[in-house]
Order: sequence, then structure tokens, then C-alpha cells
Amino acid sequence: MFNVDRNIPAPACLSRKIYNHKDVTDALDGLFYGKCYLCEQGDLSDPEIEHFIPHEDDDLLKYKWENLFLSCSRCNSIKSNTHKDLLDCTSNNVSVFDEIIYLAGNAANGKIEIKARRNRPSKQVINTVALLNKCFNSSSTGLRGITKENLMEKLNEEYYYFMGCRMQLVGKRSTVEEVQQAKNKLKPMCKTSYPFSVFWKWHLLTDLRVMKRFPQIRKELGF
Repeated sequence: MFNVDRNIPAPACLSRKIYNHKDVTDALDGLFYGKCYLCEQGDLSDPEIEHFIPHEDDDLLKYKWENLFLSCSRCNSIKSNTHKDLLDCTSNNVSVFDEIIYLAGNAANGKIEIKARRNRPSKQVINTVALLNKCFNSSSTGLRGITKENLMEKLNEEYYYFMGCRMQLVGKRSTVEEVQQAKNKLKPMCKTSYPFSVFWKWHLLTDLRVMKRFPQIRKELGF
């Protein structure tokens, strides 16, 4: 999950009680960088319009612009109408990155670690962590087992690229030029628009070697 600035006005079709219109999907695709707001995978082949607060046939919630989010079909089906009282990543009062830690080191084994950052997280953080753990790790049905494997493969591909950059960054044989090249590669990975961006930020900040050598890495990479 990542913070989103909902800086596009509500498409006119919503006032006519149409939310699955191209104007809505195009606007959401732009706002959410073409990524699922829950798992952060990009280039979605199965995008869906997700109601952040389950509408349960309430027209106000069903067609409310602020309640429409972009998700993949896997996360949408897992969230369904059972996960409520979550962190709203479009709220100016919420910093998702400051509340939740994401680690992908065991992705090859099919296990992603999502946990609250604070010792006493809010109820919304607890609920969001529980949902995100299901989004990444659930294989409760045959189809979810397939979608999980596909999600892990996407994440693994990015993770191994990230680790290559990380080794170039801290490697003893790396030249000054190679270190700068590594920073140049990592910088776009830490932008919100990049797939699974929150993972790469947290892998840098929890990496003892990286933080020892580059204590200002967050500032240097612009996140």
C-alpha cells in the first residue's frame, strides 16, 4: 500500500451512477500509477475498481469518487466486504510508509513479511497489516495458489534486481563510479510509481551495511 494524492476531480459519469466507465478507470489508473493499491504490482492484466468501504448497495458509497480505488482481482477478492476500518492511503492525515514495514527476503519461499512499525499500532494499522498479509501470502484456494505464485514471481524478479544494485552499492570492489551507478538504479525503484516500491525502501532502511555506509541514503534517493 502506498500514499496517493487524489488530485483529479470526480468524473462526471459518477453523478449518473456509472462507476465502471472509461473515464473512471483512466483517472484511477493515473492516480494509482497503474498499480494495485494493496499489493503494489504494476502493469495489471486484471485491474478492478475496488470500493474502499464496502458499498453494500448504498449508492452514496457505490458512486462516491473518494471510495473508488484501483486494485488487482486477487486483492479485491481477498479484501471483499469483510476487511474494514483500514488505513486510507488517499488521506492527507495518513502516512502508510511510516506505519507498516514490508520485507520480501523470503519471496522465493512464498512468504512475505508485513508488520506494524510501531509497538502500539492503531486498530486501522492492525487491520491493514492483516489484510496485506493475506493479499501476499494467501493460497486458500486453488486459484489463489496460482495467483500467489504469479505475484511472488513478479516480486522475486524485482527483488533480485534490487539485490544486484544493493551489492554494487556496498561491495568492497565497487568503484566510486559503480556506487553512484547503483544509486542511480535504486532511485527510480524507490519512487511511488515503481512496482513494489515500498519493499525497496524498507530493505534499504533495515539493511545494516547500507545504513552504516550511507546514513543519508533516504535523502540521497529522495524518499
